[in-house]
Amino acid sequence: MATEYSTANALQDFSRLDANFLSGLLAKHSSGLNVLAAPSEFNQIQTSKEAVDKLLGVARANFDYVVVDFGSRLDLKDSDLFADSAMLYLITQVGVSELRNANRLISHFFVNRGRDLQIVLNRYIPHSLGLDDKHISKALTRPAQWTIPDDYATARRTRNTANPIVLEDSPISRAITKMARTACGLPAEAPGKKRFKIFS
Repeated sequence: MATEYSTANALQDFSRLDANFLSGLLAKHSSGLNVLAAPSEFNQIQTSKEAVDKLLGVARANFDYVVVDFGSRLDLKDSDLFADSAMLYLITQVGVSELRNANRLISHFFVNRGRDLQIVLNRYIPHSLGLDDKHISKALTRPAQWTIPDDYATARRTRNTANPIVLEDSPISRAITKMARTACGLPAEAPGKKRFKIFS
C-alpha cells in the first residue's frame, strides 16, 4: 500500500495531533484497515515519550483497536507503549541465539508481566534444531502462546504483490486470524457450519 505520510509526520508535529490531523495522515485500505506507516526513508527524528503518548492517546480515542510495531525500541519502555493496559507480543524464532535474546528481554523488561505478554514463535517448524516445546518454554521461562508456521512461499508472494497476507487463505493467515480474534475477545475459531464426514 502506497503511503504519503508516516509516523515521522505525526511525531514531528505532535502538538497538532488530534482526530482530524491523524485522519489526514492515515492510508486507508479497502479492507477497512487504517495504517500510519513507517517512514520510507531513514529519518533521524528525536522521538520523545510525550510525542508517542500523544499519538497513542489520539489513536486509542478514535479506534477500537490500535496495533503498534515498535521493533526493538526499548528506549520507549517508560511510554504508554508498555502501559499495563497494553497487550505485548514478543516475536522470536526458534534458534539458540534468538531464544537467548528473547530470554534476556523477558528477564530485564517483562519479568513482572503475566498474560499481557504473549510470545509468538515466528517461522515455526516443530522440533526445529531438536528443540521441542519443553525446551522452548524453559529457554523463555514461560510457554509461547502462538506459533506462526514457516510458509516462505506465501510470505514472499504477498510481499511482492503488496497484498495483506491475511486476505488469502494460508497457514500463516489462519494463525494470524486466530491471534487477532483472541485479541478482540472473540473465540479463536470463527463459528461455522458443522461438517459431516461420511464413512463408506
